Amino acid sequence: MPVKTKKTTKAKNKVKKPPVKASAKKTKKTKKPAAKKTAKKAVAKKSSAKKTVTKHEQGRRKPAKTSVKKAANKRATKKPTEKTAWKISPEISQSILKIDTWKKGDLTIEHLNVYRSGWIIVDQLPELGGYNPDEGVNIFEEFEFEEHQLHDGANEASIFPNELPAEERARLHSLSEAELVDEGWTLDSVTRFKGPLVVEEV
Repeated sequence: MPVKTKKTTKAKNKVKKPPVKASAKKTKKTKKPAAKKTAKKAVAKKSSAKKTVTKHEQGRRKPAKTSVKKAANKRATKKPTEKTAWKISPEISQSILKIDTWKKGDLTIEHLNVYRSGWIIVDQLPELGGYNPDEGVNIFEEFEFEEHQLHDGANEASIFPNELPAEERARLHSLSEAELVDEGWTLDSVTRFKGPLVVEEV
């Protein structure tokens, strides 16, 4: 009988112990992977945070070289060179007189044309200290300019030699400049500004 009791106690021990061990192992196994996963996630978050920091650091601009700075400053300080020009015109209306002098041998014909207004554009401011308003100035002789305008011919007059008959005067008056040149006449043209002048910067 004592032998049988020992066996039963062992059997009881065997039956009771395994469930406890199995449950303990199971709980340990299930808990450990969860802890590892969370740990991995935390590490992943840290590494991503590091990446973003490094990206931001990479995105920062490096200080420019001195040569680059100098070139940039030159570009900033350089301004487009502006041409200065001046507009010259008579102050009083009908102060522009154009005189066309036609000559052929001893004969001279003068054709006068008075304009209401006009102007010239010059690149350099002229010296007008010795300008005589009564005498005026021959603009093509005294000034260097590329642009000019004469507006509204107000009066015209032609002076013919006395020895030319009226019919010849009328015929010559009707001819164009090219036709007069074909007939042997030469032209000398003068355009004068008279009276006080207005000088404006443009």
